[in-house]
Amino acid sequence: MRCHVLVGTFIAVVLLMSRTEESFATELRAARGWFEQGDFILAQGLQLAVINDNKQSVRFEFTGRTFGGFTEATGIVSANLPYQVLPWTSVTTTYGLSFMDEYTAYDSPHGKDEALHSLNLGINLGLAWTVIETGRWNATLEWNSHIFAAGVAFLYLTTARKTNFSAGVGYRL
Repeated sequence: MRCHVLVGTFIAVVLLMSRTEESFATELRAARGWFEQGDFILAQGLQLAVINDNKQSVRFEFTGRTFGGFTEATGIVSANLPYQVLPWTSVTTTYGLSFMDEYTAYDSPHGKDEALHSLNLGINLGLAWTVIETGRWNATLEWNSHIFAAGVAFLYLTTARKTNFSAGVGYRL
């Protein structure tokens, strides 16, 4: 799977977050995700997040599968800022920028392999609910929606979207 660009971006943004004491990452979260990528098809995935005291976060979301001769992989790194819309402290809303790496390949039995690898920049909105919080541990349900210009189709004002639903466990450092 070709997600090395996103992993490098995720690490770089995490390092940038840790440059000052005020923005140092204070929570690590791992989650099981379900990507809705069109036609209401849910693909299994994962999410890793680093969050600081100001609720600013960097997320890495990944899904991939192989079926027959086809391989699909989607990875998204997003930088998220909080904004308070709802009055409950257990609910966090976020917005930010997303960087997507999408890979599709066909391994032909006749030797004519094909692969398409594309990168895209977009925006995202998120909603998280902290269900349980005990000591340093918490359990969170999240919805993150990413909207991207759809390559050349951007000229026709169409967009591509990726939505990730996740259930995760976080640990405060």
